[in-house]
Amino acid sequence: MTVSWPTIEWTWAPLVLLALTAVGIVMADLFMRAPRPALWMQLGLLGLLAAGTAVVLKIPDGVSAFNQAVRYDGLGRLGVLVILAGGCLIVLISHRPVRRDELPAAEYFALLLLVVLGLATLSISFELMAIFLSVEMVSVGVYILAGLRRGDTRGSEAAMKYFVLAAFSAGFLVLGFAFLYGGAEGSTLLGRIALAVHRPSTPFTVGCVLAGFALALTGFAFKLTLVPFHLYAADVFDGAPTPVAAVLAALSKAAGLIALIHLLSPLRIVSNETMQSALTQDFTGLLWIFAALSIVVGNAVALVQRRIKRMLAYSTIAHSGYLLIGVLVFLDNTVRMAEVETAILVYLIAYVLMNVGAFGVAAALGPAGEGEIEHYAGLARRSPALALAMTVALLSLTGIPATAGFVGKLTLFARAVEAGHIALVVLAVLGSAVSAYYYLRIVVYMYMRESSTETVGADTDAAPLELGHKIGLILSTAATVLFGVFPQTLLFLLKIL
Repeated sequence: MTVSWPTIEWTWAPLVLLALTAVGIVMADLFMRAPRPALWMQLGLLGLLAAGTAVVLKIPDGVSAFNQAVRYDGLGRLGVLVILAGGCLIVLISHRPVRRDELPAAEYFALLLLVVLGLATLSISFELMAIFLSVEMVSVGVYILAGLRRGDTRGSEAAMKYFVLAAFSAGFLVLGFAFLYGGAEGSTLLGRIALAVHRPSTPFTVGCVLAGFALALTGFAFKLTLVPFHLYAADVFDGAPTPVAAVLAALSKAAGLIALIHLLSPLRIVSNETMQSALTQDFTGLLWIFAALSIVVGNAVALVQRRIKRMLAYSTIAHSGYLLIGVLVFLDNTVRMAEVETAILVYLIAYVLMNVGAFGVAAALGPAGEGEIEHYAGLARRSPALALAMTVALLSLTGIPATAGFVGKLTLFARAVEAGHIALVVLAVLGSAVSAYYYLRIVVYMYMRESSTETVGADTDAAPLELGHKIGLILSTAATVLFGVFPQTLLFLLKIL
């Protein structure tokens, strides 16, 4: 008698591993007499590493499931790896904030894994309902995490603002998807929507498709904190626990951008004259305006911020504008898709590394490091290692050579110039020059100012930095420098993965 073993559906293995790890942490916590944040951190890290290993070893490019609703294309598959790697770093820098703020550790790490699960699913979704459910899974998880600090008015405000505006943006997404569903004659698959774009049967179909894409873009503009849909960002970043702010700043932007590119991919090559005219004159122009406004407003408002997390919030708004340049280049169809995707991935990797580094240092320093920028005065004398990590992150955010941020901007802007978006690239370069003021101002405080308070460093002096937090900061800082000095290393990794 031959025993038939069930086959493993590897397409879902990474997602199932994350879900099982999250559920396992919560269930195991029921039998623990005392809080075990270190154990839950280690289990969360193990689940993320296992999911990443499954993607690398068992899921090649082009694998799909559920009638193309989920597909690991080149951009989505590597995007999942970036999100999982960023999730590992954020888990590592979460131990101290969880312990210091007395957060429920099991719930925190379980929710963090579920948010990463939603972001990973969003990156590989090619069906409207899958995209919407992934977005909502992330929104609910972040809403709970933002308000997890009991009795903290800033956290409660952050959670409420994120909840209300996430629900508002979900309305735009649902309405846009309804129009796309009608334009595709009753299908929610992006492949069928692409057919409606290329061969619209009636003028009604053209109107439905264009209205659907415009409304969906508005919904994604909230998630990517594009101007003028950015007003919640600073308050949410400032009130949420610092690792949660890092998730919103880095991982959420990465997954949202990849999902937006997948959603807009039917518009890359349009043969219908009416659709082509509307795309060229209206839709591309709208993306251009979003990018330009985000770059200008994000950098301008960041100049006057006095709190570190609010400054980083407006910094991410400006970087959303830079990332949107990649979407414009993708839709332009004058640059090979492989080159555009590589440029976007290089920028996303650099963006995740430098944001995790900056937020990781703020989390290590405690309430003072998460507050006023002036509290960083004299940090280089009290904690040279943390000052160095913050300096590398800020230099990379600025785009200084020999950092990953410089490589990311150079690669992306070069593709934009090739596509003819010279005016937007000039604006982005000017925005980067302006950002040097508010980034390097912190470096000046750390190395050239004397401390006027004993608050900064008190947390690190009272208790040595946890090993996990050290590893997270070392990895993000070392990778930022390595990929900046040897960019071919990053390109080689993208090629072999």
